[in-house]
Amino acid sequence: MAREALVLDSNDEMARQLVSVLAENGYVVRVITTKQRAKLFEKSPVYIHLIDENYDKIIREIDFSHIEIAVFASPNDMLNLTLAKAARSQGVPMVIITARGSAIIKEAEEAGVQVIVPYHCVISRLLRMLNLKFTKIYPLRGEISMLEMLVTSDSHLLGRTICDVEEEIGGRVAVIREDQIITAGEAEIQEGDYVIAIGYQTDLQKITE
Repeated sequence: MAREALVLDSNDEMARQLVSVLAENGYVVRVITTKQRAKLFEKSPVYIHLIDENYDKIIREIDFSHIEIAVFASPNDMLNLTLAKAARSQGVPMVIITARGSAIIKEAEEAGVQVIVPYHCVISRLLRMLNLKFTKIYPLRGEISMLEMLVTSDSHLLGRTICDVEEEIGGRVAVIREDQIITAGEAEIQEGDYVIAIGYQTDLQKITE
């Protein structure tokens, strides 16, 4: 059976690029879009689902049982969340949205939806373009210091757990994500996180390289 992906039109070029990438990787792609933008996808190997104010109609129309990945990246956070929760409730294993508001982000994560925060991507890109690193080390007492670090997309901390990093530096680590402080050892570090660590300065410097 063919692998299927579902994409909500982002109203910009990103949607077409995403459709192209998924199709090239063997997915049968379904695109939710407006009648006005549907013609932009006519040359792509996709199924078109037209959206209007009746979101329930779209949810009823789509057979979610064959969908492996759903991406909802429109400028409308609430629409993204509504469709994402419907997809999760229908058993779609990987559901991703873009969101800006902290309340939407929290609700999405509680529903098992993965969230991409656009401004995190912009900041990370800007830091790379300017060759900047958002990293500060503050001396506390003797050789003991505190590290504050923004995790960018090229950081070797990505995907590592808090416990992994604590073992490496022999100190303590916390992650600030949105308005949450995360200290659970099994929590994985994500792009856009602020890592706060206390340890010996020489060890802290190793994780900034």
